Amino acid sequence: MPRASPVPWWQSVLLAALLGAFSLAVLTAQLLSAHVTRVRKTNRKRRAKLYADAGVSKADCPTVVGFFHPYCNAGGGGERVLFQALLHHLDEHPDHLLVVYTGDVGRENSLHVPPPPPWSEMGRATGDDILERCSARFAIPLASHSRRSQIRFVPLRSRSMVGDKYWRRLTLLGQSWGSVKMGLEALGECIPDVWCDTMGYAFVYPLVRSFSSKTRIGAYVHYPTISTDMIQRVETRAASHTNSASVAASSWRSRAKLLYYRLFAFAYSFALRRADVLVANGSWTAAHLDTLTSRPKGSTAVVYPPCDTGSLSSLPLEGRQPGAVVSLAQFRPEKEHATQLRLLRLALDKKPDLPLHLVLMGSSRDASDEERIASLRALATELRLDEHVEFVVNAPYSEVIERLSRASIGLSTMRDEHFGINVVEFMAAGLVTLSHASAGPLLDIAVKTDAGPTGFHADEPAAFAAELIRIVSTPPDEVLAIRKRARARAVATFGTKAFTDRWEDELWARLDSDATRGGKKRQ
Repeated sequence: MPRASPVPWWQSVLLAALLGAFSLAVLTAQLLSAHVTRVRKTNRKRRAKLYADAGVSKADCPTVVGFFHPYCNAGGGGERVLFQALLHHLDEHPDHLLVVYTGDVGRENSLHVPPPPPWSEMGRATGDDILERCSARFAIPLASHSRRSQIRFVPLRSRSMVGDKYWRRLTLLGQSWGSVKMGLEALGECIPDVWCDTMGYAFVYPLVRSFSSKTRIGAYVHYPTISTDMIQRVETRAASHTNSASVAASSWRSRAKLLYYRLFAFAYSFALRRADVLVANGSWTAAHLDTLTSRPKGSTAVVYPPCDTGSLSSLPLEGRQPGAVVSLAQFRPEKEHATQLRLLRLALDKKPDLPLHLVLMGSSRDASDEERIASLRALATELRLDEHVEFVVNAPYSEVIERLSRASIGLSTMRDEHFGINVVEFMAAGLVTLSHASAGPLLDIAVKTDAGPTGFHADEPAAFAAELIRIVSTPPDEVLAIRKRARARAVATFGTKAFTDRWEDELWARLDSDATRGGKKRQ
């Protein structure tokens, strides 16, 4: 008999690798299944502790609503959405017990008995600290609410895994894995009756489904984790804060990143479809969600985020400081603060006699934000702008109002700003807005009306500088007319009542067929 030819070595290696991968997948599935079973069995005990800590009974508050918001103490527009939603549920749904999953609180807030051991970068804030800051920053009275005890904060230990600097490579994939790990921690603390994601961590939705098929999942999406615009920038090799110049300059790296983005978009779309209800904060985000989930255009409802138009709209429209420019945004890379400094330098180079003064106001979340602020200060010095620029970090709401009352122009330079609540605040406060010609500010907020413009737009530093010069040079009567139109639009479209009505109708009522308003069953 002829001797059988030996199997090539690479086939043996491939077979061994496939068997190893299959074994690892089976082991992972078994471990996850065992963990899910264990958490389900002990969930009743942790919910009992939750009720005891809140000082209410299950009969009084039968529905536990979990809000997944790892950075609830950041002081940005996303946090205003969270806190306004919490206030709405306390006021309109007194039978709800509200749980906020966050990395801002420590082990003493855990529902585990005993609590978990200390961890690095453990949150230091208390629930009272968070709500008091909410009152100071947003004037939302949760700290003094009669049902304050029905808001509970539970800790997330792995929040650093979704931070800006944790992943040097494959950031989207790494941060998504970090969100899943946080989801495991959150569900390990308490499996709610309704899961409400107010930060946009979609990869947690399939995880929630695996822990409880009965838990309803709702998501308020500020911006998609990946968008067709991001994919297009890689495809066209355009450099941006999501596509570094080194990648854009390399053909093979661009092709590799394009494949990575497309695979990630496929997985992200799958995760999004696990939610029962998706709502978006603006037309741009809604359109991207419809595309990603392969649904007809207009399927995703738009719920504009709330703005404190009441107090802002009482500020005087006249008597503003000429050339006083305000920027109001968290100190994150995508906010493009460096662009603001550069456009100011360009404007001063063209018109040295203009009395321009830029105030950069915003919140700082962590050490990486502080480093970013330090680099911006250094850039201001390098551009010879020290006399024209001021930084105001983590200011109380009263100071924000006072600054807005004196400023003439509101500046926002973020490209593809998913919504742009800062632009709404500028308009309500009576400022003339200058924002990036894209996404929310262009499509939803500072739109042109029959009476005329409600704001101005630009798309690159030179254009911003030219528009800034034009605004400062506009006759006072024309500026006043723009201020009036902008304020009227902000109050009518983006107020707190408009938000809570849409939240109730487009999100909550669709999540719960027995949703109540004012304690009465909706008809």
